[in-house]
Amino acid sequence: MKLGHWMHEHEFTFSQRVLCREDMWDVVVGQVWNQRVLYLEFGVWRGQSMRYWSRRLKHPDAVLHGFDSFEGLPEEGGPWIEGEFSTGGSVPRMDDPRVSFFKGWFDQVLPTYSIPPHDILVINMDADLYSSTIYVLRHLRPHIKAGTYIYFDEMSHMEHEPRAFSEFMKESKLAFRPVSGDKSLDCVFFQCIG
Repeated sequence: MKLGHWMHEHEFTFSQRVLCREDMWDVVVGQVWNQRVLYLEFGVWRGQSMRYWSRRLKHPDAVLHGFDSFEGLPEEGGPWIEGEFSTGGSVPRMDDPRVSFFKGWFDQVLPTYSIPPHDILVINMDADLYSSTIYVLRHLRPHIKAGTYIYFDEMSHMEHEPRAFSEFMKESKLAFRPVSGDKSLDCVFFQCIG
């Protein structure tokens, strides 16, 4: 109920609701698949979503960058414990040369990261925690503009991703439209409209 209230409060109505996140991703892929996409993923874990996007994005100059410590969450939060989602430091293996991983904490890696040229930006926020999510959104603010897509993977934990997204919208003065969500609205895709 809290998430439904949050969506109503922000005037987000999802006309397209699907069964799983891959179906939701298909909605966005259908709009960008052959463009020079910069796909940034925050919270890679074992690389399942990176593999999906790598297979679906067809433009040879698409760039897919994943950011993760691969040591698990940096702190406890919501239902998660510190260190959850660790791969023991192992980075997923990918065959696609367009895919690169940046290993480390977001606040250590992003200040040295340069955004590559692109035509459209797709951000996958699977950082789970408020502190990680708000840091990434604030850091990427200069690059988030009309047309940018942002996916959130854990909207049901109100004190984390929804809180960070609310603060980011207020600070940035950017507006977003709902694109697609799963049946529970735990996983949702937004597009910046300026």
